[in-house]
Amino acid sequence: MCSTTDGVMTDKKHGGAEEGTAYEVSLLDLLVIMAEERRFIAKVTVFFALAAIIYTLLATPIYKSTVQIMPPDGGVKSGAAAMLAASGLGELAGGIGATAADTIVGVTKSNAVLDRIIDSFDLQKRPSEGMIPRFMHTVLPQSVTGEPRLRTRVRASLSDSIQSDVDKKTSIISVSVSDTSPDMAMKLAGAVFEETLGVMQNIAVTPSAQQRLFLEGQIKQSGDDLMKAERDFIAYQKKTGMIGMGGAPSDLAALSSLQARVVAKEIELKSARRFATEANPQVKRLEAEYAAIKKQFEENRASTGTKPISGVGLSRLPEASAEYANLFREFKFRESLFQILLRQYESAKIRESQEPLVIQLLSPPTKPEIRSYPQRKKIVVLATILGIFLGIFAAFIRHFLRVSSADPETASKIGYLKGAVASDISALKSVFRRKKHK
Repeated sequence: MCSTTDGVMTDKKHGGAEEGTAYEVSLLDLLVIMAEERRFIAKVTVFFALAAIIYTLLATPIYKSTVQIMPPDGGVKSGAAAMLAASGLGELAGGIGATAADTIVGVTKSNAVLDRIIDSFDLQKRPSEGMIPRFMHTVLPQSVTGEPRLRTRVRASLSDSIQSDVDKKTSIISVSVSDTSPDMAMKLAGAVFEETLGVMQNIAVTPSAQQRLFLEGQIKQSGDDLMKAERDFIAYQKKTGMIGMGGAPSDLAALSSLQARVVAKEIELKSARRFATEANPQVKRLEAEYAAIKKQFEENRASTGTKPISGVGLSRLPEASAEYANLFREFKFRESLFQILLRQYESAKIRESQEPLVIQLLSPPTKPEIRSYPQRKKIVVLATILGIFLGIFAAFIRHFLRVSSADPETASKIGYLKGAVASDISALKSVFRRKKHK
């Protein structure tokens, strides 16, 4: 057995030989071993170098095209940062770092952008590139290799080929797309910008855009309610033949218009609360306006002796005209509400246009003239260095095994290990044979 203490190696001879014979392992001894195994080390090094050269010659070249994008001005915050900024806590938004540039970087690799690019270039039917896919296309029939690939795999491959980074100082976004064809790399880089621009224009990111999107849903619902109220009112007119009630409809129309203002202001307040807190000045202003309009409506309703839309009649109208009055007021209320919401929607669109989140093309993609991968010099140098280290390591192992084989006890242990490995391999072969016969 061999034990090492403070750089001194002690060789204990078994079988009657002298024990305790010590010898030092110095740097010179290591150099001697390397000199003895120099041919083996050279062979391993040359093998790795040749393998790297062959790989770089056979590997499919990759070309990279880059497009630079200028994000919107003003450092618009998005997500939680936008909510904090709108609530008056802008100093907390800076810690989140969710700037408009960060949002755009995420959009460039989103499924919405990737799916549009896949459909535009029909990438599912594009054959795979690389040494193995080319071999498969050569060996297998076209009926097998020409089948469309799964969209999930194509999307993952396209996402891996897109690299999006933002310069923290200038906020300029660089999007690089890698492909085996320089022309295709340039086209894909341009498509990433175009599709990202299209997606950004269709989503609500800023508070004004969110308010506009919220009002769109309210307008649609209000339009449906207006059409229903109009149908009910016209149907009742046809049924009863009533076309008017003297001076009462003018009072009802004014009251309905005022009630529509109350509901519209309530919707506007609800929209503002979606991206701001109660402490926000805009929310406080809307709350004050809502309270004033609602108070005015209650006073006018009391003076006219009317009840809400869900009421059963009006005190100043004959009982026979109560249903007609309710239907008329419902119709005028829905009509006034729809018009007010339309005006709010137009105002929201104007505010959105004043703070657009539109990206600009700073530097268009160009056709790459030099491949970005494989970098032959770097690969060959690294493979050669790796071959040298592995060759030296393997040389020390060869020397140890050769020296150990002279010791009977060590040789028996090595023989036992070889026998155990051979037994396991033989057992695996027998299992495979039984499965094959079955």
